[in-house]
Amino acid sequence: MNVHPKYPIWLPVFLRKGWSLGRKINKVVPELLTEEQMKQLDGVEGHTTFGQCVTLFYLAYTSAKIPGRIVEIGSFKGKSTCWMAKAMQLAHSNEKIVAIDPHINTRQIGVVPAYKEESSFDIFLSNLRNAGVIEYVEPIKMASVDAAKSWNQPIKLLFVDGSHVYDDVMLDLETWEPWVDTGGIIVMHDTKPTGPRIEVRQAMVDYIVRSGRFTNLLQLKNMACFTKNV
Repeated sequence: MNVHPKYPIWLPVFLRKGWSLGRKINKVVPELLTEEQMKQLDGVEGHTTFGQCVTLFYLAYTSAKIPGRIVEIGSFKGKSTCWMAKAMQLAHSNEKIVAIDPHINTRQIGVVPAYKEESSFDIFLSNLRNAGVIEYVEPIKMASVDAAKSWNQPIKLLFVDGSHVYDDVMLDLETWEPWVDTGGIIVMHDTKPTGPRIEVRQAMVDYIVRSGRFTNLLQLKNMACFTKNV
């Protein structure tokens, strides 16, 4: 398949940890998605890069037949949601991505992305429809800590991309990580060691790395993936 230069078969994003998995991702994804599909998904407004979204797509697709749920904390306008939901669609799964976000623009720096609308929910739904994947998403329009109060299902893939304030990130991990099955995957966004999102990395180090309960699966420039061991 001839791929647009922006979507090379060898993606120059797996520069840190996980070269072997990176090679698998770069081989499998272009076999599943056409150039036009990749362009459409990449065109959804959001703060996840193409390489990060490809990684989420691959992890969702390869876990489609494994028991458990896929949970996303922080959906914004649905870019990462669309990619993972497309994976469910192509895998012919009956499963839905659980997308948790209050979709309220509080304009708090570090808590919500900067955007002009009062709510991101209508655009979120519109993007899901345009991508043809709305039936593969279960939106939960509330804060993650509130959504957790009634949660009682095992999780196989947890994507943490909500508030970037240290205490909030820790609370997301403390609340949702216990539901992740052994062998399940936790993905954290905005984990660069420098810059305005440093609190996310600090929470990741304090909760995940120092616990010794997780294996470092894949490190991108600004996203980290871990397998839960115990």
